[in-house]
Amino acid sequence: MPRADITRTITVAAPPEVVFEAVTTGSAGWLWPVDVEPRVGGAAGPGVVTVWDPPSRWANRMEQGDWWNELEHVIDELDGATRLRYRQSSVFADDGQLDGAETHTDFYLHTLAEYVAWFPGRPATWISAEAPATSRELGSFDRVVEALGLTAGHEVGDALVIDLPGVGAVMSGIDWRSGSFLGLRTADALYRVFGRERWGGGVAVTVHHFADDVDAAAVAAAWEQRLREVFA
Repeated sequence: MPRADITRTITVAAPPEVVFEAVTTGSAGWLWPVDVEPRVGGAAGPGVVTVWDPPSRWANRMEQGDWWNELEHVIDELDGATRLRYRQSSVFADDGQLDGAETHTDFYLHTLAEYVAWFPGRPATWISAEAPATSRELGSFDRVVEALGLTAGHEVGDALVIDLPGVGAVMSGIDWRSGSFLGLRTADALYRVFGRERWGGGVAVTVHHFADDVDAAAVAAAWEQRLREVFA
């Protein structure tokens, strides 16, 4: 299995303290919920914290047999914003898995930037829904995007009213659009659509919701119902 490093540097519109909180205890706002003990040697999900130096740096490591994965975040203040240097070192099964990790990393870090710019420090409810197994077929991601009412002419920066499952018709801005991923931002949530056909997976949707009264189970059920309808 090949070892590889994935490195990225991004600049985000938030102070270092906000970014540090987001990449440690606030991951539900842009990635998925991870329980982190704020100390070296503490738990970081299934891994362990190896560096804890707020608000400048943190790192963790996971191991399972011959496989291991290390994540490092270095945070610097930069002209009123924050520069984040991200590194993932791991063992990948093949070039396809490495491509998937790199592509997802770009989308996740973009979502992080959206979170700290628009919803800084706000606790998030993380919601996920999976499409049926038939969504592994090529073209499935495009079917979901079309079902949401987007056309080929809709681009990043556009805003339109979209009927979002569990919520209804809501003004939504497109913050990311590629051949595999779609990002939508509303007044109180970030919606992420993942098309994983090229890596052998199906379509999935995650919601990072920042309202106090969101019914996570109802939103997840509504998305799953919509996805079943798309692939019926």
